[in-house]
Amino acid sequence: MGRIYAAVSNKGGAGKTTLVTLMAGEYALRGERVLLIDADSRQNLSGWWRLCQNKTNIPANIEVTTASASRTLQSAVERFAGAFDLIIIDAPGVDSALQTGIIRAAELVISPIQPAIKEIEAAGQAVAMVSQINDQFGSRIQHLSVRTRVTIPGRNLEAYRYIRPFVAGLREADYRTALLETELFERNVYREIQNGLGTLQMQELTDRVRKARSEVQALVSEIEEKRSAHDRGIAA
Repeated sequence: MGRIYAAVSNKGGAGKTTLVTLMAGEYALRGERVLLIDADSRQNLSGWWRLCQNKTNIPANIEVTTASASRTLQSAVERFAGAFDLIIIDAPGVDSALQTGIIRAAELVISPIQPAIKEIEAAGQAVAMVSQINDQFGSRIQHLSVRTRVTIPGRNLEAYRYIRPFVAGLREADYRTALLETELFERNVYREIQNGLGTLQMQELTDRVRKARSEVQALVSEIEEKRSAHDRGIAA
């Protein structure tokens, strides 16, 4: 059975879909078969996929399907888990039964955090949901947060400086979460690929694309390092 990851935030516009497409492109480039499940009612992920098809920019090793309810999500996971190395679910931006089902289905939940108080609070809510589900069902779902849409001037913002101690505070309160060191900067190319240009890894290797790809490579490598360490901890 393939791995199942989910991008979860209780705030719409947090950058989940961008995160999902960036991750999918990198995993696919590494030879993994990736299924993306669009479970967000806004259907941004499905919209990106349709544009890619219309412009004949279909990424290799990636497929996209939708799940608008818990039952269709469960059906999709059961149907495709054996056919793909990795399933990544783009969760809805609201607390719901579907969001709970998504977290329960995942072994790893990733929350994007932009340098803004509402974004930080939404990531904290996602951590709390994962913890509640782990406690209720005896599961060991891992949670990670990644800083997104970071800018050099933005690093001077109070909200940005608050992210690290906020996550540290959650850990001190015995929530199983971690903040990734890799950050995703605010880059035009990340927005441009949402217009049906395929994945980041399909773009002409200009200097700006090279920098972006290096960033995403580091992100995926760190995610896998954290996942492996988590798995070893469970086995021990």
